[in-house]
Amino acid sequence: MASAQIMCLLLCLLSLRIRARSESSNIIGPGSFLSLNTSSSSWPSPSSLFAFGFYPQGDGFAVGIWLNTKPDITVVWTANRDDPPVSSNSSIHFTKDGRLLLRTGPGQMKPVVELYNPAVSASILDSGNFVIHGKKSEVIWQSFENPTDTLLGGQSISSYSTYSELSSSKSTFDHSTGRYCLEFNNGDLVAFPANRTPEEVYWRVPTVEQLNLTTGGVLQLITGNTAPKILASSSYSAQKETVIYRATLDADGILRLYSHRFKFSGKSNVKVEWFALKNQCEVKTSCGFNSYCYSNSSEADCKCFPGFDFINPGMRFLGCYRNFIDKEGCRRKETGAFYHIANMENTNLGGVPYARLSVNKEDCSESCLKDCHCAAALYFNVTCRIFKLPLMFEMKNQSDSGTVFVKWSSGNTNRSIPPRMIPPPLHERVETENKKKLITILAATLSSITFLCFVIAISSFLVYKIRVNRYRKLPGNSSLDPTEVFSLKSFSYNELDKATDGFKDELRRDWFGAVYRGYISNGKKMIAAKRLENLMEEGEKKFREEMATVRQTHHRNLLRLLGFCQEGSRKVLVYEYMGKGSLADFIFNDERRPLWRERVRIASDVARGIHYLHEECEFPIIHRDINPKTILGIEQAYSGRRSMHDNPGKDGEGWIVVYSR
Repeated sequence: MASAQIMCLLLCLLSLRIRARSESSNIIGPGSFLSLNTSSSSWPSPSSLFAFGFYPQGDGFAVGIWLNTKPDITVVWTANRDDPPVSSNSSIHFTKDGRLLLRTGPGQMKPVVELYNPAVSASILDSGNFVIHGKKSEVIWQSFENPTDTLLGGQSISSYSTYSELSSSKSTFDHSTGRYCLEFNNGDLVAFPANRTPEEVYWRVPTVEQLNLTTGGVLQLITGNTAPKILASSSYSAQKETVIYRATLDADGILRLYSHRFKFSGKSNVKVEWFALKNQCEVKTSCGFNSYCYSNSSEADCKCFPGFDFINPGMRFLGCYRNFIDKEGCRRKETGAFYHIANMENTNLGGVPYARLSVNKEDCSESCLKDCHCAAALYFNVTCRIFKLPLMFEMKNQSDSGTVFVKWSSGNTNRSIPPRMIPPPLHERVETENKKKLITILAATLSSITFLCFVIAISSFLVYKIRVNRYRKLPGNSSLDPTEVFSLKSFSYNELDKATDGFKDELRRDWFGAVYRGYISNGKKMIAAKRLENLMEEGEKKFREEMATVRQTHHRNLLRLLGFCQEGSRKVLVYEYMGKGSLADFIFNDERRPLWRERVRIASDVARGIHYLHEECEFPIIHRDINPKTILGIEQAYSGRRSMHDNPGKDGEGWIVVYSR
């Protein structure tokens, strides 16, 4: 009996020693390295379910964490995800001074992750969390607090943490930042396109503080002390299998919950347990400008409106461009003779219309045909909404009751709309000899290839010409007619005098006049009123130009014109208030210089604004004076938001490109 107890004790001690040795073998210490030229290109977790290291991406490799779902892998986190893939000569080094560096070439080193304290050890856990420890064994960095597009079991994002969002990947094979985000905004959990405007949110859960995925596969929402709200859960009970759960914001913008079931054979099965949206067309910007998302019970696809062609047929989500040119435009007296109307039932349009009419269906179509600014009209609930280019957030579904009237024309390209591909001639004569059949097949194939090459060449040339013409048609000296200012609010001079307390609080002054701070909407909204004080002809001209230019743009990174006042010689432009001052004030602040993360955020915001002006406006605009003084920061303290200096780039705050001078 005693010998049996001693034997059991020895076996327990032996198992504990083996377990301790196994765990210690997964501790990564200074001096460790990974290289693609050796057999050691990754660090595995104790169970080898997860690994950290190099994985193939494109023509090279990326650094990240993946789940070993044989025969392939499932990437769950990527370091420096927007950097280009590295070559096979790259290596990762855990240096003696406690840094984790990626070496891409002789003398070319960069951090894999940003560490503010020296690291002593690191490890990849069976949960998929890559953890780095400091001198006192404290966690100084972990991948669970820096998610990319995926939450694993035991991981969460919250409105009060530094990193509170998921960003989709570009595709299943390219894990750089994609087109969609999931984050907390004003107390709600929302999904939206990365370059967003307020109306682009396509999925929302109100009043949420935290999104959490448990190790048991329960995806839940947590708010305060209330009971968690369960979004999804798995009824599967693992007995002879290991189950790993992950919630991923996929490249198509839909949040899904997956389960990976690992059998003892090493093979795994993946299953979609839950998804936020059933219809892909509900994801706004699934299809780009001037195209619409078509869905039925089994599929969703992007299609061009009549009169438009795909920018890139291989990447249909990029949208479409007009395949005709109207050089006369609004100078033409009769637009009906030049344009035609395509009637599309069960279709919806998004964006902001510039006019709303209470007319019947036939008059709605006729109104768009005769209005030179109209690109399309939506008839829904006895209301006709009229839109300019570009057309956006379009969806065609049998459940939609709206009707869209699209205006198109053959223009001066001599093309029929929609364009049709001319098939190669059919050979009715049947050849009996094998040699003649082969010659016929080869001739038909070569003819088709030649024809396709010709069509592609012509299409490319037309795209180039259209874009060049659009670039050259910068807004010039145009007077404002009622249609141009229809979507702006008209203020009386007395209203603005009261809003600015007699134009008392002056913010700045230039040759145009002065800018004053004010309040509208019962003091709830701050404005900047720009009053014309140069009453010469040039001042009048600049007033009209600025008004015509700014009202054509709608983008979160551009200064927004709210309204105007035009009473004789009294002329005022009303803008949204930019309370953070200019970028020059921010970057040349002696007390606090911006962090690298803040600089990247600012550069991204400015780049988005400039890209919109150059590429996405109906009429491209060149700024001509980008400098730190013409880039302003949003402050929305009146709605209770924190300072940008405390939390840069969150809660909708950002940097605005000012192009009115």
